[in-house]
Amino acid sequence: MNDEKLVIGISKQFDDGSQPHLKRLLGGYNVEFLEFKTSLEIIKSLMDGEIDLAGLSGLSAFDLGFSGNSSVSGLEISTFLPRREPTLVMVCKDKINHLPRNGNIFVDGELIRRQLKRFRPDLNIFGKDDFELDKLDLVSYFKKLAELFEEKILDGYVLERSEWNAYVNDGRRHTLGMQMEKDESKQRFVPPPLRGFSLLISRVGFPRSIFEKLNDNQSMISFNVESKLFMELNKDSLMGLNVSIRKVSTIARSLNEEGGLISDLIFEKLINLEKTEELKDSIQMVEVVMERLNENGNKTFSLEKKYLPDDDEFRILKIMVDEWENMMNLTF
Repeated sequence: MNDEKLVIGISKQFDDGSQPHLKRLLGGYNVEFLEFKTSLEIIKSLMDGEIDLAGLSGLSAFDLGFSGNSSVSGLEISTFLPRREPTLVMVCKDKINHLPRNGNIFVDGELIRRQLKRFRPDLNIFGKDDFELDKLDLVSYFKKLAELFEEKILDGYVLERSEWNAYVNDGRRHTLGMQMEKDESKQRFVPPPLRGFSLLISRVGFPRSIFEKLNDNQSMISFNVESKLFMELNKDSLMGLNVSIRKVSTIARSLNEEGGLISDLIFEKLINLEKTEELKDSIQMVEVVMERLNENGNKTFSLEKKYLPDDDEFRILKIMVDEWENMMNLTF
């Protein structure tokens, strides 16, 4: 089968930047890409045996029914490509800390609007309706944003990183980062769920060994955990959610800074692992960060968990869901 050219279906529509990512990483393999109008058409063609694989973003795969808990009958995610950076960016002249007072910023999404209000309550936040952008195609949409920025009607505008790479990719842009370190001068922007994933979906039984070198275990863990939580929490569009795999040494330093009983217990576990040399097979930890803000952005409700990949993930995530739902019931 290695000698046969594999046909991979991808979408003609923008798909969270997955298409160029797939083409770049699969460039050395004997494959060809076939474009479809929609992701649903891709999946139907895969099920009918007309193509060998479907190349989709994590967002599209999730919308079609793929998650850490579910899949489409007869199909499975066979390869997780390394995750691209999921954070958002702001196009602006200078660093976001130096935006002008009462500056005009465009965003497309309520979560980032609230996060920006938390960061700078003085900012004037605009959306699509303010500039009649709803009916524009994507090329015209980003061109119009650039014009508003150049004409100084806007002091900045926020894009998903994949959008910037696909439609702008020029000029100054600044990351709205996670800021894992405890630095009060920097604001955290937890991104929306499931950004940055590129997946290969196949019929059950497809030989995964063909793309074994590309399969990324960290990406798989992150997608599975994010998709499970997003599904369990009713696809809350106002929730920032990010799952990452971090080195134990980095986690240990942050635990030492945070302190507290839970931090001390986990830190003690790491020390015990080091003593028994089990750490050699488990040198990383899964870190889950969730947050939701009130409408004005002046109150943040967040939850963070860190655990080893070999821990009881089902129990840990169930506890997280219960804690999150209890917190939401008390505050909203």
